Amino acid sequence: MRLIFGILFLIVSNALYALSYLVLEEEYQFKENSIYARDLFPDLQSNFLLFSIPKNSNSYQIKSSQMTEKFANEGISVGAKSPIITFKRAIRGEIEGIRKYILAEFLREYQPYKIQVNAMHLEQITPVDFKEDAILSIDFHSKLLKKREGSFDVVVQEKNGEQLRNRKVYFKYAIDATLQVVQTSETISGRQSIGYNNARLIRIPFERVSSILMKENEMGKVAVRSYTPKDVIVTQDRLILKRVVKKGDKIAVSVSEEGVLLEFVLEAQKDGAVGDTIKARALQGKKTYEVEIIEEGRGRLL
Repeated sequence: MRLIFGILFLIVSNALYALSYLVLEEEYQFKENSIYARDLFPDLQSNFLLFSIPKNSNSYQIKSSQMTEKFANEGISVGAKSPIITFKRAIRGEIEGIRKYILAEFLREYQPYKIQVNAMHLEQITPVDFKEDAILSIDFHSKLLKKREGSFDVVVQEKNGEQLRNRKVYFKYAIDATLQVVQTSETISGRQSIGYNNARLIRIPFERVSSILMKENEMGKVAVRSYTPKDVIVTQDRLILKRVVKKGDKIAVSVSEEGVLLEFVLEAQKDGAVGDTIKARALQGKKTYEVEIIEEGRGRLL
């Protein structure tokens, strides 16, 4: 008998102990405007009204002291994690397709930089319930691809009685990702080629891209415009085409006349990169020609 009483005492004590440690969270979601005790603590035996949220409110805040007082009046001891508790209206929009669309846009944009996405966060702001097949358009501007976080809107078709109407639904996004970029490993003089001998590949957190970044496949094909210090992340505005011909170099030049391809050698009169037009002089005599550089040591007569 004493053993049974002891077990019952432990059960009752544990139940009271558990109740004495009920804690209110900082934030809750709501569907109905009247908030009851079991909406916050489903295991409570009694269910009583705590307060009501105005019908047109999608977000509502209340002091935790007001909440704990309501519970205390019912003999229930409750604590709180924060002095203010926020209630946000629950939204049931099907947003997984939108998330995948935004993710695909970032993967496409930063594929040359071997982007690695750790997480794509999406938050629906406008409280509208919708199915995925109700989405008409996603207005995600290309400018947003340069920022780690931002906002955009989606147009969905909403049924109001027998009428269909288009409605904008606003979203916030945040992407957690890294990019592969080129960073100088030593100081580089102006017009000097940049490659694996004086630069390295590193990964950086994606924050905000204000200038177009140098790509790995440009290593050895471009040069820096001017003096560039060590440990600088290289952007396109720092680059020029690599000079493949220097003044005094011999250039093999080709020209087509009446279906016959002729080749001869000229001497470059200035430095040139692929696509540049320079003057080149005949090895015998002083006659000069306009030549377009097509690759290292080769040109095309204009």
